[in-house]
Amino acid sequence: MNALRNPLHRTVPAALALVALALAGCAEKVTNVDAAYTAPEGRYTTDARLVVYPDLPITVETFKDLLPDGPDAGDSLVSSEPRFVAQGTLHGVIVDGTAATGYRVLRREANGGYAQLKDYVLSPVARFLDSHWELYAFADGAPSGFDPPSYVGRGVVSGTVTPLSPLTNVGQVLYPDTDPGIVYTANQTPPDTNITMSWQEVPGAAGYWIQIYQFMGNAEQQLLSAQPAPFVLSEVRNLFVGYVPAPASSYKLYEPGAQVLFQRGLLMDVEYFVRISAVDGAGELLAFTYGDYSYLRTSGWYQRYRLGAVVVRPTR
Repeated sequence: MNALRNPLHRTVPAALALVALALAGCAEKVTNVDAAYTAPEGRYTTDARLVVYPDLPITVETFKDLLPDGPDAGDSLVSSEPRFVAQGTLHGVIVDGTAATGYRVLRREANGGYAQLKDYVLSPVARFLDSHWELYAFADGAPSGFDPPSYVGRGVVSGTVTPLSPLTNVGQVLYPDTDPGIVYTANQTPPDTNITMSWQEVPGAAGYWIQIYQFMGNAEQQLLSAQPAPFVLSEVRNLFVGYVPAPASSYKLYEPGAQVLFQRGLLMDVEYFVRISAVDGAGELLAFTYGDYSYLRTSGWYQRYRLGAVVVRPTR
Protein backbone atom coordinates (compact mmCIF):
# COMPACT_ATOMS: atom_id res chain seq x y z
CA MET A 1 0.00 0.00 0.00
CA ASN A 2 1.32 3.44 -0.91
CA ALA A 3 1.82 5.56 2.25
CA LEU A 4 0.58 8.65 0.42
CA ARG A 5 -2.81 6.96 0.07
CA ASN A 6 -3.05 6.34 3.77
CA PRO A 7 -6.26 8.02 5.09
CA LEU A 8 -4.23 9.57 7.90
CA HIS A 9 -2.28 11.56 5.30
CA ARG A 10 -5.53 12.94 3.89
CA THR A 11 -7.56 13.88 6.93
CA VAL A 12 -5.00 15.47 9.25
CA PRO A 13 -3.38 17.86 6.73
CA ALA A 14 -6.88 18.81 5.59
CA ALA A 15 -7.79 19.83 9.13
CA LEU A 16 -4.59 21.84 9.43
CA ALA A 17 -5.29 23.53 6.11
CA LEU A 18 -8.77 24.58 7.21
CA VAL A 19 -7.36 26.19 10.34
CA ALA A 20 -4.71 27.96 8.26
CA LEU A 21 -7.34 29.36 5.91
CA ALA A 22 -9.42 30.58 8.84
CA LEU A 23 -6.42 32.35 10.36
CA ALA A 24 -5.45 33.92 7.06
CA GLY A 25 -8.98 35.21 6.64
CA CYS A 26 -8.69 37.05 9.96
CA ALA A 27 -5.89 39.32 8.73
CA GLU A 28 -6.84 43.00 8.47
CA LYS A 29 -5.38 45.54 6.04
CA VAL A 30 -3.83 48.49 7.87
CA THR A 31 -3.41 51.87 6.16
CA ASN A 32 -2.51 55.42 7.16
CA VAL A 33 -0.64 54.49 10.34
CA ASP A 34 0.62 57.39 12.46
CA ALA A 35 4.32 56.69 12.97
CA ALA A 36 4.27 58.84 16.11
CA TYR A 37 1.59 56.73 17.78
CA THR A 38 3.88 54.66 20.00
CA ALA A 39 2.16 55.13 23.39
CA PRO A 40 -1.35 53.61 23.32
CA GLU A 41 -3.98 55.19 25.55
CA GLY A 42 -4.45 53.22 28.76
CA ARG A 43 -2.62 52.06 31.86
CA TYR A 44 -0.25 49.08 32.04
CA THR A 45 -1.17 46.52 34.70
CA THR A 46 0.23 43.18 35.83
CA ASP A 47 -3.34 41.83 35.82
CA ALA A 48 -3.29 41.89 32.01
CA ARG A 49 -0.56 39.68 30.58
CA LEU A 50 0.20 38.99 26.95
CA VAL A 51 2.02 35.86 25.73
CA VAL A 52 3.14 35.80 22.08
CA TYR A 53 4.62 33.00 20.01
CA PRO A 54 5.21 31.93 16.39
CA ASP A 55 3.45 29.07 14.65
CA LEU A 56 5.86 26.19 15.25
CA PRO A 57 5.50 22.78 13.62
CA ILE A 58 4.27 19.50 15.00
CA THR A 59 6.50 16.60 13.95
CA VAL A 60 4.35 13.72 12.70
CA GLU A 61 5.96 10.34 12.05
CA THR A 62 4.17 7.75 9.89
CA PHE A 63 4.78 4.05 10.57
CA LYS A 64 3.74 0.87 8.80
CA ASP A 65 2.31 -1.32 11.54
CA LEU A 66 4.03 -4.70 11.33
CA LEU A 67 3.03 -7.67 13.45
CA PRO A 68 2.37 -7.76 16.33
CA ASP A 69 -0.48 -5.27 16.03
CA GLY A 70 0.06 -1.85 17.60
CA PRO A 71 3.03 0.50 17.99
CA ASP A 72 6.27 -1.26 18.86
CA ALA A 73 10.00 -1.10 18.11
CA GLY A 74 9.69 -3.48 15.13
CA ASP A 75 7.45 -1.19 13.05
CA SER A 76 8.79 0.52 9.93
CA LEU A 77 9.16 4.31 9.87
CA VAL A 78 7.89 5.56 6.50
CA SER A 79 8.16 9.34 6.89
CA SER A 80 8.75 12.16 9.35
CA GLU A 81 7.47 15.60 8.51
CA PRO A 82 6.72 18.94 10.19
CA ARG A 83 3.08 20.01 10.20
CA PHE A 84 2.20 23.67 10.82
CA VAL A 85 -1.22 24.96 11.76
CA ALA A 86 -0.60 28.17 9.80
CA GLN A 87 3.05 28.67 8.90
CA GLY A 88 4.23 32.26 9.26
CA THR A 89 1.42 33.21 11.63
CA LEU A 90 2.12 34.85 14.99
CA HIS A 91 -0.19 34.04 17.90
CA GLY A 92 -1.08 35.76 21.15
CA VAL A 93 -2.98 34.96 24.34
CA ILE A 94 -4.09 37.67 26.78
CA VAL A 95 -4.53 36.54 30.39
CA ASP A 96 -6.81 39.11 31.99
CA GLY A 97 -7.89 39.69 35.58
CA THR A 98 -9.16 43.26 35.18
CA ALA A 99 -12.63 44.74 34.71
CA ALA A 100 -12.25 44.58 30.91
CA THR A 101 -15.06 42.83 29.03
CA GLY A 102 -13.18 42.64 25.74
CA TYR A 103 -9.82 43.45 24.16
CA ARG A 104 -8.46 45.25 21.15
CA VAL A 105 -5.03 44.18 19.93
CA LEU A 106 -2.58 46.82 18.73
CA ARG A 107 0.34 45.91 16.48
CA ARG A 108 3.44 47.97 15.65
CA GLU A 109 3.48 48.56 11.92
CA ALA A 110 6.49 48.80 9.63
CA ASN A 111 6.90 52.55 10.34
CA GLY A 112 6.92 51.98 14.12
CA GLY A 113 3.45 53.26 14.95
CA TYR A 114 0.71 51.19 16.56
CA ALA A 115 -2.49 50.30 14.72
CA GLN A 116 -5.38 47.96 15.47
CA LEU A 117 -4.70 44.41 14.35
CA LYS A 118 -8.41 43.58 14.03
CA ASP A 119 -11.43 45.75 13.37
CA TYR A 120 -13.42 44.09 16.16
CA VAL A 121 -13.21 43.54 19.92
CA LEU A 122 -11.95 40.15 21.09
CA SER A 123 -14.28 38.10 23.30
CA PRO A 124 -12.98 35.64 25.91
CA VAL A 125 -12.18 32.13 24.76
CA ALA A 126 -12.11 30.90 28.38
CA ARG A 127 -13.63 32.29 31.58
CA PHE A 128 -12.65 31.24 35.10
CA LEU A 129 -15.64 32.42 37.11
CA ASP A 130 -14.20 31.67 40.56
CA SER A 131 -11.21 33.98 40.08
CA HIS A 132 -12.70 36.35 37.45
CA TRP A 133 -9.74 35.78 35.13
CA GLU A 134 -10.29 35.32 31.40
CA LEU A 135 -8.28 34.28 28.35
CA TYR A 136 -8.38 36.03 24.96
CA ALA A 137 -6.64 34.75 21.83
CA PHE A 138 -5.65 36.21 18.48
CA ALA A 139 -3.62 35.29 15.40
CA ASP A 140 -1.74 37.53 12.99
CA GLY A 141 -1.56 35.77 9.65
CA ALA A 142 0.36 38.57 7.91
CA PRO A 143 2.87 40.20 10.32
CA SER A 144 3.67 43.84 9.60
CA GLY A 145 7.44 43.51 9.16
CA PHE A 146 8.29 45.59 12.23
CA ASP A 147 11.31 44.07 13.99
CA PRO A 148 10.81 42.59 16.49
CA PRO A 149 7.09 41.86 15.97
CA SER A 150 5.36 43.72 18.82
CA TYR A 151 1.82 43.67 20.17
CA VAL A 152 -0.12 45.12 23.08
CA GLY A 153 -3.63 44.35 24.28
CA ARG A 154 -5.92 47.17 25.39
CA GLY A 155 -8.98 46.36 27.47
CA VAL A 156 -12.45 47.63 26.65
CA VAL A 157 -14.48 48.50 29.76
CA SER A 158 -18.23 49.10 29.43
CA GLY A 159 -17.81 49.28 25.66
CA THR A 160 -15.27 52.12 25.68
CA VAL A 161 -11.53 52.82 25.77
CA THR A 162 -10.34 55.48 28.24
CA PRO A 163 -7.01 56.62 29.74
CA LEU A 164 -7.70 54.07 32.51
CA SER A 165 -8.22 51.12 30.15
CA PRO A 166 -5.93 48.21 31.09
CA LEU A 167 -2.92 47.63 28.88
CA THR A 168 -0.95 44.40 28.71
CA ASN A 169 2.82 44.20 28.55
CA VAL A 170 4.28 44.72 25.10
CA GLY A 171 4.62 41.20 23.73
CA GLN A 172 7.57 40.73 21.39
CA VAL A 173 8.62 37.74 19.29
CA LEU A 174 12.39 37.97 19.65
CA TYR A 175 13.42 34.37 18.88
CA PRO A 176 10.99 33.03 16.27
CA ASP A 177 13.20 30.11 15.20
CA THR A 178 13.85 28.59 18.62
CA ASP A 179 11.94 25.46 19.48
CA PRO A 180 13.15 24.07 22.83
CA GLY A 181 11.24 21.66 24.98
CA ILE A 182 10.84 21.63 28.75
CA VAL A 183 11.96 18.42 30.48
CA TYR A 184 9.38 17.30 33.05
CA THR A 185 11.13 15.76 36.05
CA ALA A 186 8.31 14.86 38.47
CA ASN A 187 6.76 11.45 39.08
CA GLN A 188 4.08 10.79 36.45
CA THR A 189 2.32 8.25 38.69
CA PRO A 190 2.33 10.17 42.00
CA PRO A 191 0.77 8.53 45.07
CA ASP A 192 -1.21 11.69 45.93
CA THR A 193 -3.85 13.68 44.00
CA ASN A 194 -2.25 16.91 45.27
CA ILE A 195 0.47 16.30 42.74
CA THR A 196 3.89 17.91 42.70
CA MET A 197 5.04 19.11 39.28
CA SER A 198 8.70 19.85 38.55
CA TRP A 199 10.73 20.63 35.45
CA GLN A 200 14.19 21.66 34.35
CA GLU A 201 14.71 25.42 34.60
CA VAL A 202 14.61 27.35 31.30
CA PRO A 203 17.32 30.05 30.96
CA GLY A 204 15.83 33.51 30.61
CA ALA A 205 12.38 32.53 31.86
CA ALA A 206 10.46 35.07 33.93
CA GLY A 207 7.96 32.42 34.96
CA TYR A 208 5.96 29.35 33.99
CA TRP A 209 2.31 28.82 33.10
CA ILE A 210 0.85 25.49 34.20
CA GLN A 211 -2.26 23.91 32.73
CA ILE A 212 -3.71 20.60 33.93
CA TYR A 213 -6.52 19.39 31.71
CA GLN A 214 -8.37 16.52 30.13
CA PHE A 215 -8.81 16.65 26.37
CA MET A 216 -12.42 16.17 25.29
CA GLY A 217 -12.14 16.32 21.47
CA ASN A 218 -11.45 13.72 18.81
CA ALA A 219 -8.10 12.36 17.65
CA GLU A 220 -7.54 14.93 14.92
CA GLN A 221 -8.44 17.82 17.25
CA GLN A 222 -5.97 16.42 19.76
CA LEU A 223 -3.20 16.59 17.15
CA LEU A 224 -4.04 20.25 16.54
CA SER A 225 -3.95 20.88 20.29
CA ALA A 226 -0.33 19.67 20.39
CA GLN A 227 0.89 22.90 18.75
CA PRO A 228 3.50 24.69 20.89
CA ALA A 229 1.40 27.21 22.82
CA PRO A 230 0.98 28.30 26.44
CA PHE A 231 -2.53 26.83 26.73
CA VAL A 232 -4.89 24.46 24.99
CA LEU A 233 -7.97 26.64 24.52
CA SER A 234 -10.61 24.36 23.01
CA GLU A 235 -12.08 20.93 23.66
CA VAL A 236 -10.60 20.77 27.17
CA ARG A 237 -11.79 20.32 30.72
CA ASN A 238 -9.45 22.37 32.89
CA LEU A 239 -8.45 21.21 36.35
CA PHE A 240 -5.73 23.78 37.05
CA VAL A 241 -4.45 26.96 35.42
CA GLY A 242 -1.81 29.01 37.20
CA TYR A 243 1.47 30.90 37.01
CA VAL A 244 4.68 30.25 38.94
CA PRO A 245 7.36 33.01 38.84
CA ALA A 246 10.98 32.07 38.23
CA PRO A 247 13.32 30.91 39.62
CA ALA A 248 10.89 28.31 40.95
CA SER A 249 10.90 25.12 38.88
CA SER A 250 8.31 23.12 40.79
CA TYR A 251 4.86 23.50 42.28
CA LYS A 252 2.59 21.34 44.43
CA LEU A 253 -1.15 21.79 44.11
CA TYR A 254 -2.88 23.81 46.86
CA GLU A 255 0.39 25.15 48.26
CA PRO A 256 1.61 28.80 48.12
CA GLY A 257 3.85 29.95 45.33
CA ALA A 258 1.49 30.23 42.34
CA GLN A 259 -1.09 32.69 41.09
CA VAL A 260 -4.06 30.39 40.59
CA LEU A 261 -6.62 31.23 37.93
CA PHE A 262 -8.59 28.00 38.22
CA GLN A 263 -8.41 24.85 40.32
CA ARG A 264 -10.42 21.67 40.83
CA GLY A 265 -9.52 18.51 42.70
CA LEU A 266 -7.93 15.57 40.89
CA LEU A 267 -9.02 11.94 41.26
CA MET A 268 -6.99 8.80 41.81
CA ASP A 269 -6.43 6.47 38.85
CA VAL A 270 -7.48 9.08 36.29
CA GLU A 271 -5.18 10.41 33.54
CA TYR A 272 -4.52 14.13 33.26
CA PHE A 273 -2.46 16.16 30.81
CA VAL A 274 0.08 18.57 32.32
CA ARG A 275 1.48 21.37 30.13
CA ILE A 276 4.27 23.65 31.41
CA SER A 277 5.15 26.77 29.39
CA ALA A 278 8.07 29.13 30.02
CA VAL A 279 7.70 32.83 29.18
CA ASP A 280 10.23 35.65 29.32
CA GLY A 281 9.92 39.27 30.42
CA ALA A 282 8.86 40.34 26.90
CA GLY A 283 5.90 37.96 27.01
CA GLU A 284 7.41 35.50 24.53
CA LEU A 285 6.88 31.77 24.84
CA LEU A 286 10.38 30.31 25.31
CA ALA A 287 9.66 26.61 25.72
CA PHE A 288 6.97 24.13 26.64
CA THR A 289 6.51 20.44 27.42
CA TYR A 290 6.46 18.49 24.16
CA GLY A 291 5.66 15.59 26.45
CA ASP A 292 4.50 12.07 25.79
CA TYR A 293 3.64 10.40 22.49
CA SER A 294 0.17 9.94 21.10
CA TYR A 295 -1.03 7.99 18.08
CA LEU A 296 -3.47 8.25 15.20
CA ARG A 297 -4.22 4.73 13.97
CA THR A 298 -5.81 3.14 10.92
CA SER A 299 -5.61 -0.35 9.45
CA GLY A 300 -1.97 -1.24 8.88
CA TRP A 301 -0.65 2.25 9.66
CA TYR A 302 -0.30 4.78 12.45
CA GLN A 303 1.08 8.24 13.00
CA ARG A 304 3.00 9.29 16.09
CA TYR A 305 3.37 12.79 17.52
CA ARG A 306 4.09 14.52 20.83
CA LEU A 307 1.03 15.51 22.86
CA GLY A 308 2.29 18.89 24.02
CA ALA A 309 1.83 17.65 27.59
CA VAL A 310 2.94 14.87 29.91
CA VAL A 311 0.40 12.32 31.06
CA VAL A 312 0.10 12.17 34.85
CA ARG A 313 -1.99 9.54 36.60
CA PRO A 314 -2.24 9.66 40.42
CA THR A 315 -1.92 6.00 41.43
CA ARG A 316 -2.27 4.24 44.73
